[in-house]
Amino acid sequence: MSATNFIESHELRDAFVGKLLDGLVNRIVEQGDDLLSRAGVVFPSRSASTVLLLGNGKNLSAADIAKILGEPHQLATQRVDLLITLGIASRVDDPRDARRKVVRLTPKGRRQLQKLEASLVLARAAMAALFDEIGCDLSAAALRAMRALDHKSLAERTRAIAAAAA
Repeated sequence: MSATNFIESHELRDAFVGKLLDGLVNRIVEQGDDLLSRAGVVFPSRSASTVLLLGNGKNLSAADIAKILGEPHQLATQRVDLLITLGIASRVDDPRDARRKVVRLTPKGRRQLQKLEASLVLARAAMAALFDEIGCDLSAAALRAMRALDHKSLAERTRAIAAAAA
């Protein structure tokens, strides 16, 4: 692999794993947008998890969506607003609590969900092939890394290394 930017070729590259992973995420999102567009999906790939969740047919508010997907409320609200603008979803009164609005897929949203699900099956297979090619299940590795950092933060790790070197 040839380095394409300063960080990729720097001796301290591993300290910039966040930047490298951000580049990978951006590449996946860009290519995911293309994949979905080719399948006739009209919303961006970053909204796919929201549409998939809404496809469960449960009465969910934007706050519920944020909590379930582990996203900031503002981000979930922005994605819901976009889906409403695109005619994919709508806000309706919660049948159990008139003070609350829930988000539901529209008929167009249900058709888009079918296209999304077919695309996700292909994407999962493509990712499995990629993981085989690079010798690493990135999904599993990402989950392991997040759990390890939850257990022992980067700050704790650097303090331990500094203390051991002293």
